[in-house]
Amino acid sequence: MNGITKAYQRQRPTLRQFGRDERGVTGLETAIILIAFVVVASVFAFTVLSTGIFSAERGKETIHAGLQQSRSSVELKGSVVANGVAKKVLSSANTTWTTANAASTTIANDTTDKKVGTASADLTVASTFTTGLVAYENASSTFDLSSLQSVKFWAKAASSTTANYYELVLDDTAGCGSPLEGIGIPVLTAATWKQVTLSITDNSDMTAVKCVGLKIRTDEGTNVINIDNVVAQGQATTILVTLANALEGEPVDMTEPGDADADGLSDSDSDHTMIATYTDKDQVARDIYWTSTFIGQNDSDDLLESGEKVELSLTLSGISGSACSSPVVGETKWDIELRAAGGGSVVIERTMPDLIDLVMNLN
Repeated sequence: MNGITKAYQRQRPTLRQFGRDERGVTGLETAIILIAFVVVASVFAFTVLSTGIFSAERGKETIHAGLQQSRSSVELKGSVVANGVAKKVLSSANTTWTTANAASTTIANDTTDKKVGTASADLTVASTFTTGLVAYENASSTFDLSSLQSVKFWAKAASSTTANYYELVLDDTAGCGSPLEGIGIPVLTAATWKQVTLSITDNSDMTAVKCVGLKIRTDEGTNVINIDNVVAQGQATTILVTLANALEGEPVDMTEPGDADADGLSDSDSDHTMIATYTDKDQVARDIYWTSTFIGQNDSDDLLESGEKVELSLTLSGISGSACSSPVVGETKWDIELRAAGGGSVVIERTMPDLIDLVMNLN
């Protein structure tokens, strides 16, 4: 037994040997982990460094681009001024209109049921009336409506009407016998005053309007209608702004665009050195036509340089058309963005006064 025990003891590893083996394995694993950690950390550090360098370069590019844009921009100087065409009262309805068919219509002044002034035109249509001109009023002098685009008035019908049942007519001859244009009146609710705004389709021949009248398009029997204060709405035609070079930066090209068809918009083949965009609640007019006039010191070229000022006249209503599909009338809130070809933009926001006049300071 003693021999066997001694042999077993010689073959069995001692605790010290086990400790040495475990320490060897642990050291190898630790070395591998450390190497892996160093490799991962190196890759991570390289990635972070590369990202930082890239971000720094992009940041520098953004700053340089921003500075370049700022140095190629314009800024507003002084007041914003609007030119316009004042409203024209076609009929105050304070005097009695003239009947076009005495047998089937009764015309009176209603001094009780009115909206503006002392009376409204009270027009009663009998059941025997079918279609045609009901009544009219001749103006004491002619009106030039060639630069105006809309008519506004008050109307009240005793019975509800369908759209275009009534028609407002404008004529350059007394009696409204050959109207230049007839504009359908929208739906009227029974016994309710409504302020109606109608767009003039073609104002090119309305240089001497003499008569305003009311016509019935379809036969719907007896009715009574009151008309009050028929007005061709005043509207803005141009906006004037003064610009200077921002930050005493790079010269800004102010070469004027063309407008060969006089529609109030820049021609497509223009240089488009300055893009002007008009916006209000009804419309967006892009690339509207403008002209420029340098003010004070300048070197007679088309570049807006440091120390120079230029006045831009921005067209809202053209000769043969309009940059704005809807007229810019009183109380219209609008903005115009001016964007230089190589730089930033300046946005001008204003509200038109209630009463449109020939010249309006909008500050």
